[in-house]
Amino acid sequence: MNYKRDIYETFKLYNESFKAILLTGPRQVGKTTFLLDNKESFRKYVTLDDLEIRKFANENPKEFIKKYSPPVIIDEIQYAPSLMSYIKIICDNTKEKGLFWITGSQKIQLMKNVSESLAGRMGVLEMNSFSYREITKSNYLPHDLNDLTEKEELQRDKILKNILNGGMPGFILENMKRTIYFKSYVDLYLERDIRELKQIKDLNSFYTFLVSVASRTCQILNYSSIAKDCGKDEKTVKSWISILEATDIIKLIYPIRKEELKRLTSSPKIIFMDSGLCTYLCRINSIKSLEEYTNLGFLYENYCISELIKINNNYNLGEEFYFYRDKDGNEIDLIIKDKNNQIHPYEIKLKSRVDISMISSFKKIEGVFNIGKGGIICTSKELKNLTLTHQIIPVSAMIS
Repeated sequence: MNYKRDIYETFKLYNESFKAILLTGPRQVGKTTFLLDNKESFRKYVTLDDLEIRKFANENPKEFIKKYSPPVIIDEIQYAPSLMSYIKIICDNTKEKGLFWITGSQKIQLMKNVSESLAGRMGVLEMNSFSYREITKSNYLPHDLNDLTEKEELQRDKILKNILNGGMPGFILENMKRTIYFKSYVDLYLERDIRELKQIKDLNSFYTFLVSVASRTCQILNYSSIAKDCGKDEKTVKSWISILEATDIIKLIYPIRKEELKRLTSSPKIIFMDSGLCTYLCRINSIKSLEEYTNLGFLYENYCISELIKINNNYNLGEEFYFYRDKDGNEIDLIIKDKNNQIHPYEIKLKSRVDISMISSFKKIEGVFNIGKGGIICTSKELKNLTLTHQIIPVSAMIS
């Protein structure tokens, strides 16, 4: 089954604007497939997953670039970071756009090389697993936070199925058994990314760490608690969290800051970017076990936020994601700052019946920021007004 990726128009614009494009994202989210599906017949393709080709690229990068001259796709460039310098030389000596399409699954060294060598010459895009919009082949425009419209209802049982399955293309398209797919994915991630990226030998402890992080999705990051789970010190856990970020398994969203806001928490919140991987790591393997899961509300919140991040990445909306929590227990689940610096606060509830008391914490940021429309993202059937500026928002109105 052919799925058009929502990132296509953004990629097309970048290809017309930059001499090189770096497409990042976790393994198996479809980066290579997307580029091969959209390449011109004359564009070459080479992958550094091939050990012989990788050896050639590292030992003789100048000759490698001669052989695989642009326009070219270079897959998994993190295995030969020295190529970036030679790509820079070519980019500096031409006005042509779209010469290099590059993929990478490990951001740490890649982004260092981009900032040092290719700033202004290379556009960086992030691809995630399928969004709900992509799975359903939505024809709706992506959300306008100040002018939401009702979409086809997304019922609770469908939401739970989406949370359980996630959006990994290999699982969605191949109809594999869920446990077999995700076990294989985790094994590959540990062996390829984790062992190679940091030369981590204790993969069993890293797996325990991964499970611990998944069980805390959409909660405040507590290094000492995770360290206790996996038998490591906090310094190691901080290093390992940075690996999960660098490989795009998680995002950290931070509390919104301003001088006028007092007594705020400073720790970030964990967002797992694929809910299927997260539920697998939490040992949730059926809708029944998901319904019975103690932290189902957090999984729903994580699902909504990760979907909104995917939409932002795919359509280059320029949104920034925050939350609010103070030391008196007041909190706002999600705050989105749009490209006009307007703030949109949201509570996220796996309920169809909600009321105005659930947004009482919104008062904590009124008068401090330029507040736009917000409300409660829930399983209500209809878009309704709570106040002049805040609404009861069916989840489909945000993510469809």
